[in-house]
Amino acid sequence: MTGKLVFESSRVAVADIPRETASAAHGTAPAALRRPPLPVVVGCPRSGTSLLAVMLDSHPEVAVPPETTFLGPVAWLYGSSEVVRRGFFDVVTADRITVSNWSDFGLDKDEFWKRLEAIEPFTVSAGLRAFYALYAERERKPRYGEKTPGYVFVMPAIAALLPEAHFIHVIRDPGDTALSWRKTWFAPGQDFRILGAEWRKHVEAGRRASTLVRRYLEVRFEDLVLHAERELRRVCEFVSLSWDPAMLDYGGRGAARLDRLQARLHARRPLIDRDQRTTIHANLTRAPDADRLDVWRREMTAAERTELEDAAGPLVRELGYAA
Repeated sequence: MTGKLVFESSRVAVADIPRETASAAHGTAPAALRRPPLPVVVGCPRSGTSLLAVMLDSHPEVAVPPETTFLGPVAWLYGSSEVVRRGFFDVVTADRITVSNWSDFGLDKDEFWKRLEAIEPFTVSAGLRAFYALYAERERKPRYGEKTPGYVFVMPAIAALLPEAHFIHVIRDPGDTALSWRKTWFAPGQDFRILGAEWRKHVEAGRRASTLVRRYLEVRFEDLVLHAERELRRVCEFVSLSWDPAMLDYGGRGAARLDRLQARLHARRPLIDRDQRTTIHANLTRAPDADRLDVWRREMTAAERTELEDAAGPLVRELGYAA
């Protein structure tokens, strides 16, 4: 596949971050140079971000929690140290989809609060590191990562809070992405024009943000399936990890991940039950399967593909995905 990119820039955008948060992030920058890279997996939903996350989570040194979703809301907290601390705790421990997936993490609220209380003065950056460190300790691992597809829209904000963030943007053929997305409860619609436009929005956001963050890597889902070891070695080099073949044997970690998922209240919808959440991730227990590639050639009509590509725009051809 063409279009792979590793980009490094000296610029980190903080213009969209509240003054208090940006200042705190800048205050931690020198220490960030001594911190190990934080892999942050982003992308359009149903593009393979969960596959890469469970592969990373299978490395003996890295713990990647289930999707957090709370980085966007906490980035905007401001006020006194105590006000921000309490607001941070309330958001992170919320149990509503689109806010936080707290019960998926298997952490103790009292212990988490004690960790936050020990931070003086409290900052969102320090609170986030305390959360990830607590999760990594639970998994008995020294390092941690992050995977939430929607963070593709807030990469500069995350980079301002956590300068050690290394963003890994997973991209998949829009046809296969759309077909998979349509089967989920969080699909933006069933119309291929809508799905194509949403795919473009996500991919463009990630590529645009690559000029605003210091560390950025693109990984194609197709390459991750067909050439898993080669691609994972690239990822390991990018985030300063030694290669470990356990990353290829991720079925056990995938099964454990599914076992943790709970039914969840949605901020704007009825209860999302556990079966709905686990079914869409069933492939995390299976080896990479080439049959998952080019599914659109078997399941989409020519007219549907045309609708999709028209909505997805020139990016389809630019990335080498044109039919």
